[in-house]
Amino acid sequence: MARLLGLCLLGVALAFLGACSSQYEAGLAKNKQWEELGAYHGEQGYRELNEIDLGKRGGFSEIDYENYRAGYLKGRFDYCAGKQAVGTVINPGYPDDCQDNQSSSSYGLVERGY
Repeated sequence: MARLLGLCLLGVALAFLGACSSQYEAGLAKNKQWEELGAYHGEQGYRELNEIDLGKRGGFSEIDYENYRAGYLKGRFDYCAGKQAVGTVINPGYPDDCQDNQSSSSYGLVERGY
């Protein structure tokens, strides 16, 4: 019973944390803070938005996308600085997407999603 209660509390906490980040991202997009949104995505290890996905959030110009990308690359650098390997509890063998020799895109980014 205690284990079930613990799992329920963990689920609620994770849902709450997800809601907070979504509200934070929505606030950045609403205020047209594209560089900050990109930096947030990079720092969190999220995949980079393409121009179409950024457009769905309100960034319609090429300048908006370039600002987002500049922030993303800076955040990605911060995320990868000093990382030797990326692992998760569920999959400890998760690929290291911060290695320079990966060719998917900048910093070896793989399709992680968020």
